[in-house]
Amino acid sequence: MNFVVGSGPAGVSCAMGLLSQGAEVTLLDAGLSLEPERITQIGQLSANSPESWRPESLAFLKNDIGAGSSGIRLKLAYGSDYPYRQPLGATPVVCRDSESKASYARGGLSTVWGSAVLPYRQEDMTGWPIGVAELESAYRAVLDFVPLAGREDDLAEFFPLYSDKAAPLPVSRQASSLLLDLERRREPLRKQGFVFGGSRLAVNPQSGATGNACVSCGLCMYGCPHQLIYSSELTLRSLLQHPRFTYKSGITVQSVEENGKGVSISARDHSGDPIRLEGDRVFLGAGVLETASILLRSTDQYDTPVRLKDSQYFLLPLLRLRGTPGVVTERLHTLAQLFVEIFDPAVSPYTVHLQTYTYNELFRDPVIAALGPAKAIFPLNSFLGRLLLFQGYLHSEHSPAIEVTLHREDGSERLSLVGKKDPGTGKTLRRLVSKLVKMSRLTGLLPLVPMLQPGQPGRGFHSGGTFPMANSPERNETDVFGRLAGTERIHVVDASVLPSIPATTITFTVMANAYRIGSLFSTYA
Repeated sequence: MNFVVGSGPAGVSCAMGLLSQGAEVTLLDAGLSLEPERITQIGQLSANSPESWRPESLAFLKNDIGAGSSGIRLKLAYGSDYPYRQPLGATPVVCRDSESKASYARGGLSTVWGSAVLPYRQEDMTGWPIGVAELESAYRAVLDFVPLAGREDDLAEFFPLYSDKAAPLPVSRQASSLLLDLERRREPLRKQGFVFGGSRLAVNPQSGATGNACVSCGLCMYGCPHQLIYSSELTLRSLLQHPRFTYKSGITVQSVEENGKGVSISARDHSGDPIRLEGDRVFLGAGVLETASILLRSTDQYDTPVRLKDSQYFLLPLLRLRGTPGVVTERLHTLAQLFVEIFDPAVSPYTVHLQTYTYNELFRDPVIAALGPAKAIFPLNSFLGRLLLFQGYLHSEHSPAIEVTLHREDGSERLSLVGKKDPGTGKTLRRLVSKLVKMSRLTGLLPLVPMLQPGQPGRGFHSGGTFPMANSPERNETDVFGRLAGTERIHVVDASVLPSIPATTITFTVMANAYRIGSLFSTYA
């Protein structure tokens, strides 16, 4: 039996790859799930049109979520914090000068992600023992079970679609107007290393889990009532129908070890009682924090830090030089509308990735708070018709890192995350913002420079590289099959094995690499 740990994007993708090779798979998962009463409330929403929804029927989604100048404080799933809860047996995480969380939910952090999917470029993968060529078939395989909302445009020259089933979501009027402006100046923008196109989202634009299509209800940031936004829980549901797949929930893995015949897994059940499992191989896809806890505990590396690489997350508000009327009342989706990629060695030798968000109701509160008493006379709706937001990422080479250490004291354990500043991060951001300011006449976008908000390390959840792949792996490294150095049957398949973290979206490549490792089962089994 081959055990996969975790039902997040890496875990289900690895399971899909293993099953494609005829392997028997048991997936072990803490499997925390949404409260039944919320499921009932979501069903009531999805059964009715948005026109019939009343504010009180949406309160359960919105009451505990809000946004400030640094973005959404904590993204919830349908108003619930269940993705971040810790079951018995989970390792507490303590952050200092950093901000990150593990997830023990069925579906992991894909229950709360922004659904952006863009592959990596070879130019951003320097030092990797594999390249884009080794990932291409896996990118395509992932998009056989993950929906893609997107279109063929200028981005495809650098980032292939890897799917012939993509269909775009409707864009907002703000985004449509901006796109027209940018297309008029496409060539001079391109010469400046400014390449743009429609967003690519793991969203089913036609029909989701409820059988309904997008109704442009604007609830994307709270949770789609029709489950159009992909979560790996949806793939898990289909895996449950496979004759060679078994799912065991309520299990939190503590440690793994190799023996003469295979592997032994120590875990806790939902009551906190210890259990032990024996199998042929184990594939760790528990997420970078829990995978670190498992491996550091398994190798008795207490008080021994490992380095977690991160892609610097930042928010930059911008004003369009001309506005779009009526954005407050427009029916739209509120996920990323456009992608902008900056290819400029004067800024960075690597891609800088910018996701463009147009109006959503979460914009209002930070603006009103900033206005203070002036809000009574300020033309708010007109201002919101010009306001856009870049959510950006830098390559890990220009980003702070996080020192991750497993501590044990008086019979209890904790995972410590300590942010480590990189002096190059601020310089790279300043070069980027300066470029965007200088290009404002071409783009029609004026960056609000004083409002630039870099996040703490880990804030964007684009982190990995604690046990990176290498051609000749040494201690705390893995080979191209994700096998931990010194082992033959312990594989790591989540972001922990990425040698660096490019700026473009992480989850798609994590899924592709996990699928690749699973699909090569006959090579190493």
